[in-house]
Amino acid sequence: MKYRFKHVMEYALLRGAIGLVSILPYRAAMGLAWCLAVLARGVAHRRLRDAEQRVVEVFGAQFSPRERRQIVWQTWRNLFFNAIEIMRIPRLTPKRIKQMAVVHDDAGALAHVRSGRGAVIAVPHMGNWDLAGIAAQSYGVPILFMARRQKNPLTDAYLNHLRSSTGVETIMNDAGAIRLALRRLAAGKVLAMLPDVRAKHHALDIAFLGGRANIGRGMAVFARDAGVPVFPCCMWREGWTRHHFRSLPPVWPDPTAEKDADERRITQEVMARLEAAIREHPGQFFWFNKRWVLDPLPPVKK
Repeated sequence: MKYRFKHVMEYALLRGAIGLVSILPYRAAMGLAWCLAVLARGVAHRRLRDAEQRVVEVFGAQFSPRERRQIVWQTWRNLFFNAIEIMRIPRLTPKRIKQMAVVHDDAGALAHVRSGRGAVIAVPHMGNWDLAGIAAQSYGVPILFMARRQKNPLTDAYLNHLRSSTGVETIMNDAGAIRLALRRLAAGKVLAMLPDVRAKHHALDIAFLGGRANIGRGMAVFARDAGVPVFPCCMWREGWTRHHFRSLPPVWPDPTAEKDADERRITQEVMARLEAAIREHPGQFFWFNKRWVLDPLPPVKK
């Protein structure tokens, strides 16, 4: 297969960046991330200002202007910290992950999974959300991801290699992916999903973060079709290098209920639990998402 020059250059830059970050000591790599965050903040005024407006949209006057800037800086810095940590995946052994991440299994998710039953975990964009699945995998949770293919086949193959190196199974979002995921859930796998983004098409109108959000049905559909619970979970960072992963009370499907009403109930209950976690740790939530969850859908072109 012949590759475009652009693809080769992107792949070379990615491998070079990962190589550099991998040879640095962990704290030195995080120091590099902090410096990059400071430099990038100087040219990202509009994004930072928009993020502050989102904090106001959700919290109103609860925080002073200084506190809002601190919240936005913390989540901005975490973005760079997260990127560095994900680049260091080849160096992450299960032992090292357990040293980095403390699991608070308040809701009994580990016991449920160790009994051989499948589940969906719903993780918001908090802390290092990419590390959440890897941390759960290191504690014996058989995590399953669904991922879209990258336009660059070289980087796509390499990213899939990084994911598989952690033991996490990834299903590419191709034809037949949903049926395959349901079979994996029936076999005891745990499907990890990020539900806190605005769905691209009309989905479920859900109360979230003090407003109304257009949330996809995915997690509720998988839960009902596979007969498994949804465990809301959250991840937050303590300092630079410590992480906490918490499972929240599960939401079970009701097979006797009408399909649409049950999907709406499941989604609303999950999002309410995630909202409580975000309000508890506002500096850990990703306020920069381009598909901001409270933005209305764009009008349909006629």
